[in-house]
Amino acid sequence: MEYRLKAQYREGEKPAALRRAGKLPGVIYNKYLNRKIYVDLGEFDKVFRQASIHHVIVLELPDGQELPTLVRQVNLDKRRRRPEHVDFYVLSDEPVEMYIPLRFVGTPQGVREGGVLQEVHRDILVRVSPRNIPEFIEVDVSGLGIGDSLHAADLKLPEGVKLAISPEETIAAVVPPEDVEKLAVEAPEAPAEPEVIKKGKKEEEE
Repeated sequence: MEYRLKAQYREGEKPAALRRAGKLPGVIYNKYLNRKIYVDLGEFDKVFRQASIHHVIVLELPDGQELPTLVRQVNLDKRRRRPEHVDFYVLSDEPVEMYIPLRFVGTPQGVREGGVLQEVHRDILVRVSPRNIPEFIEVDVSGLGIGDSLHAADLKLPEGVKLAISPEETIAAVVPPEDVEKLAVEAPEAPAEPEVIKKGKKEEEE
């Protein structure tokens, strides 16, 4: 799924003035491109609440270009908790690492027997061509009994999608109710997500 957002090039407007006018300064970039832009803050909020880091946002630029992007970083004002700068990574034909949501389906056999399903990951880091980005990856947990776990290697990945984490990473497990707290302590740490949301003021561009 892709979302769309209108953007304007910045030719000399100061970030502070743009924010006062209800705009959100940002940049579009990849290894071939780096340019300052701004978007409407209200429209960005609406789109980002749905797209987050998981879906493509097509930026519609005034020169007619439509650039497929992923949000890589949003800087928040510490006090007001509102975005004040955004970085859009422009997709090309090259594979990209990104997080894809996991959709758990089925009721585990172990849950029917009194166990508790622990969803260790809600999304997963993969490497994928922009043309093959899936909306989600379905995870069938119906076969899990109490004490069973499902690992990254067990996922049925769509064509063109490759794991970017260890195949031994635990995705979900069914445990007895009394072991839930223990599992939370002992489960391996999830791989660090990209620093999408950061607090503090981004250095003002000249």
